[in-house]
Amino acid sequence: MFDKIQHIGYYTADLEAAIAWFNRGFGAENAGGGAVASSVQVPGGGSNAFLRFGQVEVELIQPADTANLPPDGLVMHHVGYVVPDILKAIADCQARGFKFLADAPRTNQLGQQLLYFDPTTTNNVLLHLTQLPKPAAANTVGVGGGVPVAKIVHAGYLVPDVDVAIAWYAEKFDGVHIGGGPSRQGRRNAFVNFGQVQVELIEPANPGDLGGQHAMDHVGYVMDDIHAGIADCCSRGFQFVADTPNTNSVGQQVLYFDTATSMGSRMHLTQLPG
Repeated sequence: MFDKIQHIGYYTADLEAAIAWFNRGFGAENAGGGAVASSVQVPGGGSNAFLRFGQVEVELIQPADTANLPPDGLVMHHVGYVVPDILKAIADCQARGFKFLADAPRTNQLGQQLLYFDPTTTNNVLLHLTQLPKPAAANTVGVGGGVPVAKIVHAGYLVPDVDVAIAWYAEKFDGVHIGGGPSRQGRRNAFVNFGQVQVELIEPANPGDLGGQHAMDHVGYVMDDIHAGIADCCSRGFQFVADTPNTNSVGQQVLYFDTATSMGSRMHLTQLPG
């Protein structure tokens, strides 16, 4: 069903500062944005911006109420999944028991049609379907510039029970469990592929703290050459948690950024096997 992850969305207390940070760190360009209407996903409304570097996109959202946000950090907010036909995907998802926050998609500032799932049907996390505009009408600002990230390999989630979460993705999205095991972050993890996308599920040391729901944890950025990517990022002021990547249970080479240099948000570079 899903072709790729279009973007990860973040809340920020200072939109202009976050835009400047992505520009300095990743060479990202601001492709557009503007006012955001009040909704379930952004209560009170706010403003946003879409940034691009390499072949990936980030949405930054500054809500009207920033009181509970870190003054100089990023808070993961949502994942946007690309589908080739959004109306067909909506009907398919409804047949699988999903609900949505509106009756029909809306079009954002970049011409992308999108519709958010009702989070009560997605383990309390925010996801939206996205249909991209036709190539002739597409906004390509920033595409191919900056750090050459090829794609987003996965979003990572903390989950109360890995086995239950695997079964949920298998039932709802025809997911296939491809591997996992002991986790450096908690007790265990699992990788599930569905469509052309992937999710990492992580069971933390204290799963009861999640209140039975899922919580966004990190994003994995794919590099064709992770060592060149590490050198590039270090030259831009980033630091990493180790000197060299580790290889995870599904053969991906992975190295996490030091969150002191990534606005407190967990991100890792990834080189895929083969």
